[in-house]
Amino acid sequence: MARGAASRGLKPVLAGRNGSAIEKLATELNCPHRVFSLEGTPEEIASHLQDIAAVVHCAGPFSKTSQPMLDGCLKSGTHYLDITGEIEVIQNCAAASDLGRTAGITIMPAVGFDVVPTDCMAASLAAELPTATKLELAFAAISQLSRGTAKTMIETIPFGGRARIDGELVHVPNGWKTMEVPFRKGTKLAM
Repeated sequence: MARGAASRGLKPVLAGRNGSAIEKLATELNCPHRVFSLEGTPEEIASHLQDIAAVVHCAGPFSKTSQPMLDGCLKSGTHYLDITGEIEVIQNCAAASDLGRTAGITIMPAVGFDVVPTDCMAASLAAELPTATKLELAFAAISQLSRGTAKTMIETIPFGGRARIDGELVHVPNGWKTMEVPFRKGTKLAM
C-alpha cells in the first residue's frame, strides 16, 4: 500500500510496530514514519494520530488490532479505514457508526479487496445489466497470504463460514458451497 501511494506521488506517514521495518520502508520511499504499538490506551494511540487526517489500517489480524486503532481514531478525530475482510470487525465498525458521526469521522472497514471493491464491481454490473437476476463473483489469489490473513483464517476455521441468504447473514459450514469457476487461466475450484 505504501509503495502504491508513493508511486502516485503521495507521501503517506508510515506507521507500525516494527521500528526497523517501518524505518527501512520509509527511507526507501522517502516518507515520514512513526513507530507505536496498539497495546496502549486510546489516548496514547490518539497522540500519534493528532495531525493525521485518515488512517488506512493494515495491521492484522484485525480481530486484535482494529478496536485499539478505531478507539484512537475516535479520540483524535482521524478518519478510520481498514483492509480487513473479517466479518466481526466489519460488524463492530458498523456498530460504532454513531460514535463516528459524533466524532466527525468516517469509519469504513473492508476497503481492501474483499468487500468494498467487490461491492463496487457488483453495483457497476447491476447498473450495466439492469434485468439480471443473479450475480456470482469469484476471484483467485495471485499472491501468497499475508501473515495476518493466515492467522485470521486459522482463528476462524472452528466457526465455519458465513453467507448472506435472503438478506440475512447466517452461519454455514466450512466449504458449504463450492463451484467450478472458469478463470482466464483455467478452471479452479472455489468455495
